Amino acid sequence: MPTDRHLLSRLIRALNEDDHPGLRRLSDLLDVLDEGSPDRAELRRLCRLLLSLPADDTIRPGESFRCRLGAQMVQMALDREEPWFSPPAVQRQLADACRALRLHGLALPEALTALLGARWLRSHDPAWALEMARRAERILYDLIRVATLQGRPHPELQDAIGQAQQLIHEILEDSLRVSSEETPGAQKAPEPAPELTPPASLSREEGTPALIGPLRPARLFLVSFTLLPDTHPRAGDLQFLDPQTTERRLDEADVLIETLEVGGRIYQPYVEKDMDPIVRIRPDQMLVLRVEGDSMRDAGIESGDLILAQRVPGMEARNPSFWVSLVGRLVLAVLMERYQAETHQAFLIKRLIRRNHQWWLRPENPDFEEIPLDPDLHELHPVLAILKPVLS
Repeated sequence: MPTDRHLLSRLIRALNEDDHPGLRRLSDLLDVLDEGSPDRAELRRLCRLLLSLPADDTIRPGESFRCRLGAQMVQMALDREEPWFSPPAVQRQLADACRALRLHGLALPEALTALLGARWLRSHDPAWALEMARRAERILYDLIRVATLQGRPHPELQDAIGQAQQLIHEILEDSLRVSSEETPGAQKAPEPAPELTPPASLSREEGTPALIGPLRPARLFLVSFTLLPDTHPRAGDLQFLDPQTTERRLDEADVLIETLEVGGRIYQPYVEKDMDPIVRIRPDQMLVLRVEGDSMRDAGIESGDLILAQRVPGMEARNPSFWVSLVGRLVLAVLMERYQAETHQAFLIKRLIRRNHQWWLRPENPDFEEIPLDPDLHELHPVLAILKPVLS
């Protein structure tokens, strides 16, 4: 594990702000560690010693926390080669470690911990590993900006960002490859995602993908929401259900949303197969509407589902230059319908296409017709996820 060992050693050094002898010895042992090395036994003994330090040390509580966390990370790395290694248990420990590091304001150790977790568990939970790698990348970019402003370049940060970006690329590549292998005949298709045959009445437009399906599970992350004690984040009547939001926390952080409650019903998020399964949203940039009708049934969207869309500012939402980036995607269209002196809004979920210099909203049900668009009257907001009710 040469790369892991290098990252681990860097993590221990980042944790060792007060030059603790235990952490210093831990770093030294990692630097000379080889397969079958007798230092592994000493490494385990040192980890047990550091983990036994009292967590409630009132004299130097921060030092005790850093020693225990460093020992825990090294022990995880050693246990990966043992038959008792449990990916789900390690995933929970890593998530807890990242939250604790964030609360202590240890940005670089948090980024390195997230990067290690992504490397270790990419095969167990690729979506979780992808989010961890992206979190590491964001933190490292922020640290580099600060170092640049202070006139203190940090080449190790650039190296760590390179590793995070490479890992993100590899996870996405693996996801596309697995998706193709799981679909019969996908090897012959030019696109990595499987295609359904469009209805005979609809011709496929250049630059517009064929209908995609079925939907696949996704994960939502609520971005930059300040969690106050004993409160849950809310957006209108949308209630996010997640154990993290019940904790007494004062920091601003990304929160994983597993399920949602709207109007007394529980919903789970889904995306199309060509969409990113990690959906990042901000409370002030959300639009949530309930689906009525079956005009999008071939896309897996049914009456009673909820649509989570990104709220786009009015001028941009009516800008054809912005619409170009949405061609082939699911969109929430807001139509301004004028009757005599009154103006009414209509909301539609459709797929955006362009044909003969004209914009159209395409349903995914042959019983419905396409709808022409006018940038002067219509707004488009990209769909981020489809929220399906959980059957009780």
